[in-house]
Amino acid sequence: MNTRKTLDESDLKLFENFDKLAKEYFILSLGIGLQYEYSPSGIKYSAPYEKMGQRLWIAFRYELYNSLCNAETKEPKEWLNDLVTGDIRNLATGIISAITARYDVSIAIALPVAALIVKNGLLNYCSIEPESPNETVSDILFSQKTIFNGAKEKKKSKKKKNE
Repeated sequence: MNTRKTLDESDLKLFENFDKLAKEYFILSLGIGLQYEYSPSGIKYSAPYEKMGQRLWIAFRYELYNSLCNAETKEPKEWLNDLVTGDIRNLATGIISAITARYDVSIAIALPVAALIVKNGLLNYCSIEPESPNETVSDILFSQKTIFNGAKEKKKSKKKKNE
């Protein structure tokens, strides 16, 4: 289970050379983060990580738009202006803080979402209001949590049966 909620300097090192990484890397990282967000520790999985990441990114992109952007002017909100002109790591930290303040997610999810926004360019991100997705971030997180809670319950009942 990946429950680390705090950001440290090593996380931000990703932003020093992130321009060399493709968008698909962050989508994949987001899918992996989603898969392991509620999973029991020590178990390795194989899942459609890119598809999972894309699904979650579409929901985040839509939901974060109004937190980060002014829909009327299609520009970043005032609180982000100083961060846009400063160190990219400060911008990433601001976006990660906005994500973790709104959602109860680990760094494994918040970091790739922030990287996708920064990689796209905040001005570019704000210039196009995204369409409403079929699922919300909360729906996706809840469905993933339910999958793992259901598996835990099955395991418990099987264990009791064998006793």
